[in-house]
Amino acid sequence: MYSALNGIAAGFTLLLLAFAWMAASKAGKLRWFGSAERLSRRSRKLLTWTALATLSATGAAAAVWQLSQSADSSLSVGRASLQLTLIALPMAAVWLTALPGVWRLWQGAARLNGAPVPARLAARSASAALVAPYRAAAYGAGASLVFSAPAAWGTAAPAIAYAALFAALWMLRRRRIKQAAAPVSR
Repeated sequence: MYSALNGIAAGFTLLLLAFAWMAASKAGKLRWFGSAERLSRRSRKLLTWTALATLSATGAAAAVWQLSQSADSSLSVGRASLQLTLIALPMAAVWLTALPGVWRLWQGAARLNGAPVPARLAARSASAALVAPYRAAAYGAGASLVFSAPAAWGTAAPAIAYAALFAALWMLRRRRIKQAAAPVSR
């Protein structure tokens, strides 16, 4: 029972990591909307990614809580509460800060009907408050995965997780530098 619940928790946490990372990527690209229709479409798609991340976070949190309540569990209460905090706190930030902003962007852009995007709405699309909660949810899910590692890995699990996160951030930064250096064709 323990290994099945641990696998379910790890699976949902991996889904949360993927969905939150994709949502952060989509939120970061909102500022290059082009037109009101594209801004409306992109913000609506971001709402979908938010729903997928929320469902996977709920599944991961439920599996971790069930894992801590099982009789044959070696998961301590402190470890479970830390893992739940890494999953739930960033998702609460998404729901309290990013989601209302995306909702307002979607509704504001949908009302424009082809008119130019006002400066106020354009400034909202470039807000860091839209991207940071999604990034925090992805990082929290990545940190939470360390707790799903088999006990045989011992202290190697945090080092492996750190190396994977460092490699991902390095590749992301290299891609951004290449994009910035590439000539823009109009």
